[in-house]
Amino acid sequence: MKPTRLIEDPDEYYRASVVSAEVLEVGNNSVILKTRAAMQSKKPVSSADSEMLSRLRLSAVGESVEGRLRIDAVSDDVFRFRYAEGCAVPENNTLMVVGRPAKCRRCRIHAVSDRVRIRTDKAALDVHLSPYRVEASDLRGRKLCGISGPEKDNFACWDAVNTGICRRRSDGRPAAVECFDLRPGEAVYGFGERFTRLNKAGQTVDLDMVDALGVTTPRSYKNIPLFMSTSGYGVFFNHSCLMTFYVGSRSSVDIQGVLDDDFLDYYVFLGDMKTILSLYTDVTGKGSLPPKWTFGYWQSKISYKSADETLEIARKLREHDVPCDVIHLDTHWYREDWYCDLEFAPDRFPDPAGYLSELARMGFKVSLWQLPYIPSGSKLFEDLKAVDGFVKKSDGSIYDCGICFTPGFREKGGVVGVVDYTNPEAVRVHQDAFRRLFRLGAKVIKTDFGEAAPLDGVYHDGTPGHRMHNLYPLLYNRAIFDVTKEETGEGVVWARSAWAGNQRYPLHWGGDNSPNWHNIIPQMEGGLSFGLSGFQFWSQDIGGFCGKVDEPLLVRWMQAAMFLSHSRIHGFGDREIYKFSRKTFLLCREYIRLRYRLLPYIYGSARRCVEQSLPLMRPLALEFQDDPNTWNIGDEWLFGEHILVAPIFSPDGRRRAYLPQGEWTDWWTGRRFAGRTWLDLEAAEDRIPLFLREGAVVPMGPFLPYVDAEPVREIEIRVAPFTKKGKTRLDIHVNGNWIPVVYECSPSGHVLKAAAAGVRFKVKMMGRPAPPARMAAG
Repeated sequence: MKPTRLIEDPDEYYRASVVSAEVLEVGNNSVILKTRAAMQSKKPVSSADSEMLSRLRLSAVGESVEGRLRIDAVSDDVFRFRYAEGCAVPENNTLMVVGRPAKCRRCRIHAVSDRVRIRTDKAALDVHLSPYRVEASDLRGRKLCGISGPEKDNFACWDAVNTGICRRRSDGRPAAVECFDLRPGEAVYGFGERFTRLNKAGQTVDLDMVDALGVTTPRSYKNIPLFMSTSGYGVFFNHSCLMTFYVGSRSSVDIQGVLDDDFLDYYVFLGDMKTILSLYTDVTGKGSLPPKWTFGYWQSKISYKSADETLEIARKLREHDVPCDVIHLDTHWYREDWYCDLEFAPDRFPDPAGYLSELARMGFKVSLWQLPYIPSGSKLFEDLKAVDGFVKKSDGSIYDCGICFTPGFREKGGVVGVVDYTNPEAVRVHQDAFRRLFRLGAKVIKTDFGEAAPLDGVYHDGTPGHRMHNLYPLLYNRAIFDVTKEETGEGVVWARSAWAGNQRYPLHWGGDNSPNWHNIIPQMEGGLSFGLSGFQFWSQDIGGFCGKVDEPLLVRWMQAAMFLSHSRIHGFGDREIYKFSRKTFLLCREYIRLRYRLLPYIYGSARRCVEQSLPLMRPLALEFQDDPNTWNIGDEWLFGEHILVAPIFSPDGRRRAYLPQGEWTDWWTGRRFAGRTWLDLEAAEDRIPLFLREGAVVPMGPFLPYVDAEPVREIEIRVAPFTKKGKTRLDIHVNGNWIPVVYECSPSGHVLKAAAAGVRFKVKMMGRPAPPARMAAG
């Protein structure tokens, strides 16, 4: 059993939960409390017990446990809680926390006999001292969040455990525990890329970095210790240990977090979900905008093997007028498949620099696969070994993770070392190996894997394995992102694993899906959940990775994938669309071309997403949080702010789709629909249901073979007109310049403003009948 699931068996642990507190110190923006808990064990209880309400179902097994609880008003709507047994709370500086929100403008702390009130210009905390409990509210008195307090079931069966430390009976191993109220009907989101239902209410979520082996289970490559609620709050745990969250799955009225640690450190954010995402990234770091070319189409499979093969594919893509910006070399660009020594196979890539130069001449960037597990027998292994660059065992030997699928490697006694990114010299050696590849002409690295940092490993900087296992993807991707930016001038990776803070190092894809209809929506729901965990950019393998894809499925998958932040086809078997039937080829190419025409909208929206810390692939619940109909929708999304996407995920082409508040315009027909309505749709094989939000501004450029292949001379702007007064602005990138496009509806009419030297703007007002519009100088 995971150490964070110990509360599932009350007979197997002792509990020291905070029952009361007293004020020790009041600062300008903080309060320190002395807490009291008692080490207790579970006592049997019966519903026939006549004294059930008069005593706790606990048996004391020790003296009272003294602790400290510190609450800081970090800003007007962010509060930090730290709890530990003993006489001090840890400072707990972590690699996840790199910033802070705007300082608290005015904080008033008032302590009386039974409570402490902390009031800012936006919120209030009431800290009840006996029994200990915290309630957060807005300035209108509306309760947003309840923390800790006595169990809500008077039988006290330990179905909910409040603030404190539990210890396993067998060995005394600690687990820190916290508890938050869960209201009837409340929706909860976050925890990273989860392939279960988008609303996590009712689920048990383990934050444990694993190779998920698919996209239809609770296992996850990207675990983020952040959750948000439709009640108006979010919580970020500033820990990197294993965690388990019971979101109403043990006690239906509680969210419980159990951490493999001996203290608590968490931030509470107050506000709507958009505000929470912005505040969270104030603390853990803002995202960055990937290079413009990454928003083009990525051509890949497992695996291209030679320069001749990929040069021929590049020529065929251009001959068939398939737009494409990136060709990815997966596991077999090495001399042996999967043998990650960062060296091109000399027989199949005899002139790497010339090869990469020829692809660049045709407008292609090259992506290279690797992983942070280095096989013995290579120069790279020896270079890292020479600087103690691998994670160690307790006896000082190299920790062999065993992850190398090169045929015969394990049978020959090969060892696979895990790069220790806590060692600056290991980072230097590994980055230098990538510098050579970038100087040859490579542009981006696929940072595959990263989930297998050993829990019992010994790390150079002394970080315990139980705190490094989940944190490892942050260090790993940071190292590769940084050297990519240093050498190419542009920061980007193509990453599989992630922890809190990884949004600083985009971008990520959704792992190893399977080519069947059942995988489409769990995969997409994973991306939506990831977006609700502080990440702006996400992609996945078009058509399904683990097997060959059939043509009707490929078409539908391709349609949906063009409306994600990034689009890459990848998997086993043929993945070049010109190798499929003429019908499938034309349908797929049409949608790739549509994506390229939409690039002014996509890139402009991406920049805005970074500024606002919002995902480009956006759950309806994020834009329409006050509409409970959106809370459980994980099979449609907004692409940016303005395009609603309702993908087809069954062979019959039918589905139901929800349109939230406002007026919506069918992209294909111009028909208008009133919002807050469900539609029964049947889409022809060449159509994916798309709807424009009222006030939408969607700039479209010309068809180009790759991003910025030539200067843009004309921009078509599609507008879904407001039905009342309104204004929309989107800045777009044209010919190297950012220009504002502004649409405004007023009693005097519809006006669109945009200007760029040498570019003509053409306006298309959507709808039947479409209102007239006037184009004004920018």
